[in-house]
Amino acid sequence: MSSYQSLYRVWRPHRFSDMVGQDATRRMLKNQAKTGHVAHAYLFCGSHGTGKTSAARIMALAINCENPQEGDPCLKCESCKSLASETSLDLLEMDAASNSSVDNVRLMLSKTDYPPQFVKYKVYIIDEVHMLSGAAFNALLKTLEEPPEYMVFILATTEPQKLPATILSRCQRFDFGRIADAQIVGRLKMALKEGEEVEEAALQLIASAAEGSMRDAWSLLDMCMASGMTLSESNVREALGSVSQEVLFSFLDALSAYSSAD
Repeated sequence: MSSYQSLYRVWRPHRFSDMVGQDATRRMLKNQAKTGHVAHAYLFCGSHGTGKTSAARIMALAINCENPQEGDPCLKCESCKSLASETSLDLLEMDAASNSSVDNVRLMLSKTDYPPQFVKYKVYIIDEVHMLSGAAFNALLKTLEEPPEYMVFILATTEPQKLPATILSRCQRFDFGRIADAQIVGRLKMALKEGEEVEEAALQLIASAAEGSMRDAWSLLDMCMASGMTLSESNVREALGSVSQEVLFSFLDALSAYSSAD
């Protein structure tokens, strides 16, 4: 019996063309992958759930793909398959929130002396990079100043203002904005089964509650679908624990009337 996969994992984009929103950013990244004008350090900034880590993984595949499709990875060549493997030594992801010490960074950087085994670029993705300690930033800076030609660093953060200026100055910065509700709704519809009953207002409500985060929208839809209820506005509102505008307006009217009576 196979284990259940959350909608977020099932629908995570694997090509730039599959990403939701971030049109200017993904267009520029696709062009860099297509032309081979690859920087050695990138900084992806933005609130959570806007596609930073997904874009970093896609970039790792795109710049190493043997048969790129207009800047998108083909997902079929040996390079794409190698990097998609969780055991690949040429793509490393580190969560700085739980690996913030200088020793963690030094251990990671010690592996940069070895060139990639099966691809052109070895890619290191550091998530929540603003959590690194001062000493860890200094250790990272030394490598960013003179990185091996086969190394690409992609730093992701929700708080770029916490990064030292010396790190910022050595990265190409891309800002990921909150995703529009209409784009979120369009993406959510792709996960619905054909013929499944769903109210447009229900999806709108999920998108609004997600506040621009595609990941949060998937989690909310997952929760609503797991309840076994139809995706109606009232059922979704109940699952989210929110109240309708009509209830709020009625409450405000009653409050206003009470104040006037006094």
